[in-house]
Amino acid sequence: MYAAAPFPPLPQPNIRRVTMTLKVLIVDDERRERTSLIELCEERGDVHIVGEAECGAAALRAADELCPDVMLVDVELPDMSGFDLLSIARWQSEPLNIIVTGRPDHAAAAMAAGALDYLLKPVDAARLGQSLERAQHRCHSRRASTATFPRPEPSSAFPLPLGPPNKLQLLVGERQHRLYPLEMNKIDYIAAQGNYVTIRSGTSDYIRRDSIKRLAAYLADWGFMRIERSVLLNVRAIAYAQAASHGTFAFTLSSGACFQSSSSYREAILNVLPLAPLSRRKERSSCTRSGQK
Repeated sequence: MYAAAPFPPLPQPNIRRVTMTLKVLIVDDERRERTSLIELCEERGDVHIVGEAECGAAALRAADELCPDVMLVDVELPDMSGFDLLSIARWQSEPLNIIVTGRPDHAAAAMAAGALDYLLKPVDAARLGQSLERAQHRCHSRRASTATFPRPEPSSAFPLPLGPPNKLQLLVGERQHRLYPLEMNKIDYIAAQGNYVTIRSGTSDYIRRDSIKRLAAYLADWGFMRIERSVLLNVRAIAYAQAASHGTFAFTLSSGACFQSSSSYREAILNVLPLAPLSRRKERSSCTRSGQK
């Protein structure tokens, strides 16, 4: 038994059937559920299972590497909800997403998150077949449109605005399925989280489909510096710095957050902040104490 999903009707039989093989990624934290979906998909000759994932982060990595046409996504994942995964993934390789859940009241949320369809557990083979046929038609239309009107791939979900540094600059972040324009001078730091980044602004965290490497290059002119492999700091947010061991620095932000730099980023930090005298004083002090022993 399954509830009718609140989505537009499938193409009628008089429309020419689209034949193409769909690449499918299964996302569910329960092995039994993944196995069941795989078996149902493999009953069809037009589906190729390219992989499976137990959590949202693994699904994002798999989507990057495998470029599936469709993701079958369980709502309840250990690290994020299926809706959060859809929200992030739509800026990635843009797979078509089908929500799979045991709760019929998730239908409206699935539609709002941009899901192609909505399936209730236990999944019925015929109902799954309808969803996959819908996906085939959508993929076929996409490919035909792309072939006719090719467009360049954006380098990130929200390309950074280019312009003079004295102009208001914004970085768009996502929080609870809403997009927020964030003023760069109010951002404290940006930290890598797998295939996306977390932006800390004020007392809230926002996510963005982007990389620290790319953001470091784009935000350098606006006072952001990379202090280690996965962290960008806004120099305006730094309350004070302390010299630490092996040429590193400890930064305390006005918010109270603390970060330790990596020695490999020492020169990059000194190019932005004149912290070398502080470091040398500590080194001389250490040498003096050693000489007195």
